[in-house]
Amino acid sequence: MTFPFSFQTLRRVILAFTLCAYVAVLRAEPDDHEHHDDHASHDDHDDDDRHDDHEDDHDDHDNDDGHDDHADHDGHDDHEDGPLQLSTEIVGDFGIEFAVAGPGTISQELRLLGEIQMNSNKAAHVSPRFAGVAKTIARRLGDEVKAGEVLALMETNDTLRPYELTAPIAGTIVEFHLAQGESVDAGDYTYIIADTSTVWADLRVPQRQLPRLKVGLDVYITAGEEFPAHAGKISYIGPVIDEQTRTGLVRAELDNSDGLLRPGLFIVGNVSLGRDTHSIVVPLSAVHPIDNASVVFVEDDHGEGFEPRIVQLGEQDLTQVHITDGLSHGERYVSVGGFFLKAELQKEDFGDGHAH
Repeated sequence: MTFPFSFQTLRRVILAFTLCAYVAVLRAEPDDHEHHDDHASHDDHDDDDRHDDHEDDHDDHDNDDGHDDHADHDGHDDHEDGPLQLSTEIVGDFGIEFAVAGPGTISQELRLLGEIQMNSNKAAHVSPRFAGVAKTIARRLGDEVKAGEVLALMETNDTLRPYELTAPIAGTIVEFHLAQGESVDAGDYTYIIADTSTVWADLRVPQRQLPRLKVGLDVYITAGEEFPAHAGKISYIGPVIDEQTRTGLVRAELDNSDGLLRPGLFIVGNVSLGRDTHSIVVPLSAVHPIDNASVVFVEDDHGEGFEPRIVQLGEQDLTQVHITDGLSHGERYVSVGGFFLKAELQKEDFGDGHAH
């Protein structure tokens, strides 16, 4: 079989077809690449959009935070400390009182320790006149008796004659040493009766302080916060010094109509040695310890409320204190009931500290 063309011609035809196919492939690849690029661009665009949206959200969030912070800051700046105000109801409910700063006197005092004793000048011992036996007991320890009241019925040993033991004074039976059927001798103490409407405050004085004291000086006796103060005067100064304690005895007679000063009670005595006058004196109830400082609540210049004012303290006695600095003559202040203002002030301070 013979072909109409030679082998060389066939070879050229195959080569031409191969070349055309290769060119077609090259032309097709850019379209696919462009499509791929378009797809990538679309992804990048989506990513950019998402990034932009994220940035916008972030900016919005930052703006919101900044706005909140700014608002909080503005709210904090709007709070300013001002005077503490007192309504009429609060003043009445808490017993708040006011005073105007001015001069006063402070007592110079000597502080002494001591004990309450019975007033021996108003005590009586009861003894039988004859030796005998107690047949009936009418009054016992702690009973209040009147002068002439029968305490016990006795019977003599020798004649068996009955007789009565009676109270020589009115008062309280503070000692009792008798039992029914007991035999006692004449002169034995069976009862001690004391009039406790007055008592003695026996105070011990260091020997170096004795020259400062004299009969007639005022004395204020206290036995603790639960006991009211009792006033009296020095009525006796002992002539001897105790060899063991090196102290002397000073005594004051006190009214005990309320019955609170019982013999044996430990006490503190403040002896008034004189009085000093100062330009500014306030009651101790006006001064309050706050943050290691002494504070008085003083009315502000506009009369709108009261502000805490740090003051310096000088001499003081049981009821008053001299203000050496921080309070001026004529200023109005809280003299009683300032604890309410102190509580309000500390409540505000706690709130500020908690907020921060």
